[in-house]
Amino acid sequence: MSEIIREEDNPSGEISKGDRYFMEQRDLILQDIGQTMDSILNNLNGLNISLENFIAVGKEFESVSDLWSKFYAGVSGAEEVQTGDENETEPKDDS
Repeated sequence: MSEIIREEDNPSGEISKGDRYFMEQRDLILQDIGQTMDSILNNLNGLNISLENFIAVGKEFESVSDLWSKFYAGVSGAEEVQTGDENETEPKDDS
């Protein structure tokens, strides 16, 4: 970072020790913030890639899921038909 000093604040153009220390610490903190932001960005990119892979794997199983749901629907439909046929063939007591 460049050091910005206003002429009206310090007419001699010299920087006091306190100001110099402040500027050095500010620069260090800004560098640390920049590095942290880069790290966060890299981690978010990694997370995004992982989520995209997770979604892609999930989409690969959609056809399998549809097949099994049709199978279960067919089995439950066959059981209902079979149960309905058994109820119709039972003899009725007229006593």
